[in-house]
Amino acid sequence: MAKRLSMVATFTLLAAIGLMAPSARGGACGSDSDCAGFGLCSNGRCGHCGSDSDCNGHGLCSNGRCGHCGSDSDCVEGTCSNGRCGHCGSDSDCRGNGLCSNGRCGHCGADSDCRIGTCSNGRCGHCGADSDCRGGTCSNGRCSNAARF
Repeated sequence: MAKRLSMVATFTLLAAIGLMAPSARGGACGSDSDCAGFGLCSNGRCGHCGSDSDCNGHGLCSNGRCGHCGSDSDCVEGTCSNGRCGHCGSDSDCRGNGLCSNGRCGHCGADSDCRIGTCSNGRCGHCGADSDCRGGTCSNGRCSNAARF
């Protein structure tokens, strides 16, 4: 019984930490310059916007967030599908943001597959230092300017 309670307490603690920790795909930031063009910094997260120009080609601004689109030309990485950037049919659709896998960009087999960040666990955008992020900042092992598709 004590072992079971200990396991429940451990699980609850890990879940709470996960809810409080910054999202790996959220792009932690302290200022707009940390976002390196992927929207504005708001509440410690990149990708916020007030207008399309804040997104710098990373889709259109909708409901205060970048990454929305009406056509492929609205997307710097991937194609437009269901109003969101980041979809693909082939590696070339990703335009350097990793490889196409299961219709999504950002997958990788090596660091050379990634335009921003390094390859880790098959995904681009990871980092050990700011220099890995090519203009963004490294926070909690994730580039602030990595695409969040």
